[in-house]
Amino acid sequence: MRKILFSVATIFAASFAFGQITLEHSFVSQDVIQYSDETSLKYVTFNGTQVIIYNADYSVFKTFTVTIPPNYSRAFITPFNDFSFNVSKHVFNTDDKLEFFIFFAGEYGKAGNVIIYNEDGNIIKNFNDNYTHELIEIFHDNTTNTNKLKMGKYSVGEGFLTFDIYSLPTSVLTTKEIQTKNKLSGFPIPTNKIFNVINPQNGASKIEIFDTSGKLMINKGFGNSESKISIDVENLPKGIYIYKIGDLSSKFIKN
Repeated sequence: MRKILFSVATIFAASFAFGQITLEHSFVSQDVIQYSDETSLKYVTFNGTQVIIYNADYSVFKTFTVTIPPNYSRAFITPFNDFSFNVSKHVFNTDDKLEFFIFFAGEYGKAGNVIIYNEDGNIIKNFNDNYTHELIEIFHDNTTNTNKLKMGKYSVGEGFLTFDIYSLPTSVLTTKEIQTKNKLSGFPIPTNKIFNVINPQNGASKIEIFDTSGKLMINKGFGNSESKISIDVENLPKGIYIYKIGDLSSKFIKN
């Protein structure tokens, strides 16, 4: 995987006329993610198998190494569908330790396993199944006050999917974080012809697709009972598009 150089900059607003942007630190890594809450800030780098956690002053907090399971060739911590819980706290466990949602994949385009670790490198959950990263979603069940994890996989037979629902430990912070971070789930990404979106059940009845300039390209209605919304995007030019249902939005790539 190509390495990238990530720089963190802070704006010092001494005055409007003489404000200065100053480089604070640089990370050389495949992925860099920042996690913050009311009391702390952490940076996380991931280089294929090694997770390094940094404090706000860039000193090393903790580090651990993940083991790639048999039959898988690579691991990543940043999926392609804007999943917001790759680094979290109080979502998958009830203690005060960071959680890492790491996806393991085989050949490109194949489904993979998911293992959730804590900041000490201990496994919280190994799902041992071939889930697809575009079909993973976290939501809050108001009827039971339970946070839940929905994970999808392709079933035997073309066009069929299986979705497994897992209950998660819950807290007030978790509920707020999930309601704030939750995004749409669409697949496949990239796509050539048909783009599928899981109905978020947020009361909306249409899906809108915009190009990066904000131009509306597709407007399609759907029924509340539809679990999956399929849109023919074959005639769209190649590029990045934003799709929106109600107040939720995400992006996909058209090949």
